[in-house]
Amino acid sequence: MIKKIKKNKFSLKSFFTGKKNITTVVLTLLLVGVFAFFGVSVVNQNADISRMENQKQEIALKVEQQEQKNKELQAVLDNEDKDEYIEKKAREKGYVKSDEIVFYDISASE
Repeated sequence: MIKKIKKNKFSLKSFFTGKKNITTVVLTLLLVGVFAFFGVSVVNQNADISRMENQKQEIALKVEQQEQKNKELQAVLDNEDKDEYIEKKAREKGYVKSDEIVFYDISASE
């Protein structure tokens, strides 16, 4: 007895006709979408982490510089001649004593 073997041709029409196949396709597409979403999310979070680490380093440098300035100012405050330092800084900003006469040299500006 020889039987003929039927060859099943694969076609999209026959694939999408069964309910089981449709749910498989929908679930597959849904899973691909979920994985793509999470993949993009991971990449974005890595970029955010990198950017924030750079900001952290910049801020740490600024904090270190400010702490150095604070140490210098504290040394001036602890020093005996802090009045001289305050007067020097005030004069640098253009302040004068109340009983001083200020002269402006307008010939040098030409």
